[in-house]
Amino acid sequence: MFQRFTMTCLFWIAFSCALAFPSTGQVLLVKDGQPTAVIVTADAPTDTAKYAVTELVYHLQRATGARLEVVPESEAPSDVHTRVYIGETETASYNGIDVDRLPREAYAMKSVGNDLFIVGKESENDPLEENNPDVGTLFGVYEFIERYLGVRWLWPGDLGSYVPKSDTVELWTVDEIVPPSLDFRSIVWSRIRAVAIGGQKLSEEDERLGFSQEVAENYGQALQVLLRRHRMGGMDVKPPTGHAFSGWWKRYGKEHPEWFALRKDGTRGNPDPDSPDVPMCVSNEELQDFIVEQWDGKSVLRLGPVDRPGRCDCENCRAWDGPQPENPPWFAERMYGTDRRSQELFTGVTSDRYARFWKTIQEKAAKRNPHVVVSGSFIYENEFPAPITGIQLNKNIYAEFVQWQDPHLRWFPMPDEAFQWIKDQWIGWRETGMRMGYRPNYLHDGYVMPHFDTRQSGEFFKFAYDHGMEGARFDSLTGQWATQGLRLYLHLRLMCKPELSVDEIREEYFSAFGPAAETMEEYFDYWEDYAFDNRMRFIKLYWDVGWRYREYIKQAHIAFPPECFEPAEALLKKAMAEAGASPESEFGYRVWFIRTGLEHAKLAVKLAAIYDGNEEIPEDRVEEAKAALQELVKFRKEHENSYFSDLLHVTSFWERPRLDLDRLMED
Repeated sequence: MFQRFTMTCLFWIAFSCALAFPSTGQVLLVKDGQPTAVIVTADAPTDTAKYAVTELVYHLQRATGARLEVVPESEAPSDVHTRVYIGETETASYNGIDVDRLPREAYAMKSVGNDLFIVGKESENDPLEENNPDVGTLFGVYEFIERYLGVRWLWPGDLGSYVPKSDTVELWTVDEIVPPSLDFRSIVWSRIRAVAIGGQKLSEEDERLGFSQEVAENYGQALQVLLRRHRMGGMDVKPPTGHAFSGWWKRYGKEHPEWFALRKDGTRGNPDPDSPDVPMCVSNEELQDFIVEQWDGKSVLRLGPVDRPGRCDCENCRAWDGPQPENPPWFAERMYGTDRRSQELFTGVTSDRYARFWKTIQEKAAKRNPHVVVSGSFIYENEFPAPITGIQLNKNIYAEFVQWQDPHLRWFPMPDEAFQWIKDQWIGWRETGMRMGYRPNYLHDGYVMPHFDTRQSGEFFKFAYDHGMEGARFDSLTGQWATQGLRLYLHLRLMCKPELSVDEIREEYFSAFGPAAETMEEYFDYWEDYAFDNRMRFIKLYWDVGWRYREYIKQAHIAFPPECFEPAEALLKKAMAEAGASPESEFGYRVWFIRTGLEHAKLAVKLAAIYDGNEEIPEDRVEEAKAALQELVKFRKEHENSYFSDLLHVTSFWERPRLDLDRLMED
């Protein structure tokens, strides 16, 4: 009896201890809101490791309220449950983590007993710079923050960081080495980047209409942080692309006019002598040899066509083309040169011609350097349809897929037939054996309006990833977070985690609105359905008045008449009431953020309606337009610190180049 009692007591003592002191193998950082771990760095940590630790401490404290102590390796205590080793330490090496053998940008995350190691290659270069690949430790920390804290980064700034509350942070066994899913991942943000990093000053006109200098700098810096949290990077290995022959007409046209495209009128060159963009006569062997001769023999050899449609019409170049279809797809008539509005510009599809050109140059260049990579740069305009003659390329030829030209193919959502067709073109180019990246332009579109798509664009991205996409670089990040933020978040997540489904990513985004999540999903679905239901009407607007892209502001009021906002406003009102019932105020503030974007869109529509498609304000509406502009600018100044919109992109890309606002800005 005594023995049974003793054994029972020992069992309960052991059980109680197990509850009080976690078992071996459990990595425990925080328990019941109290720290149970320390963070350990090398005695002389790199800037990357220091920044990674800062990010980890910050997010842990926001999630749990507990602030973990950071100590150097030589002072690591032995009387704590868990030590979290961040970066290159002697202890990590002792436990078998060989940093030198890790892939570029990869992290190792490994638990040993109760301790955790997060390690990658590091350097003293700026950890936020997308050309710096030595950030494996930082990327590993971001993976930990996302996976074990459930953090989601929706837009720049604190409000855009959704950090779910928790009183315990724990994990069991983990042992993995993970490189990025894509070699490179980037969205161009050149305008605000130049201000935030390059020290560029805003123009007087841009500062009067939108961001103040200080807020522009703050926004740009917050944006850089956001992009790195989404693991944008890999630009050091991305083959360079661009329009390789821009400016060649000025340099070589006088001496070698035969190197340049024969136009339909029988002349070569361009009627505009100041144009830098004159297509080349790519079948000209003398030109081919010159291209290889002037190449340095070491770098990637770029062959990107000039940034304009139309190609050489000479007999030799035509002989390199595949047969043109008698009845091209109705949504691609412009590209094939059969649409009456494009017959003077387009020579038809020249994909086989340019594939042969790239292959010819690669074979010539390989005699100097057998490892040369030829970058055909962009698959767009006349080269967008896949080759049809069976030409075979190789892994030393690289190009980037850019759906562009016919308006039905430029933007999502697009007609179902066009959507399937662009998939077919991707497959057709992949079957040539070349390497491919993805570099679309459709993020440029939409002005400040709630005009976006996630379904088709997300599906196509995943399709490209499943069929050989090496990486993605989007042009450009317009930063309309409060109206198009769902689309932007989707694309950032897909570049980082292309294995996620579109629905999973959407659910992540909506979860940041707490009890208003379902209503906010209804809100964004309303606008996405609006874009889908009106996609053909929007294309007609493009043909009739040149609407979309940089011209968007001129017809925003036609695309988004006042009555279309009413259902959306009702949904936001409902969402605000739902979020307001939560003790967590952040949910209501996020709904307010989205509402700010909608109010801004309505004010922009009001001004656009007064211009009504004109670049100059009608004489009889000057005072009305001044009042509308003042109201718009006042709203922007009151809300610029929220980062609801990249106001520099708004003013410098859309508004000032397309509207004569100087007159309205006069006192």
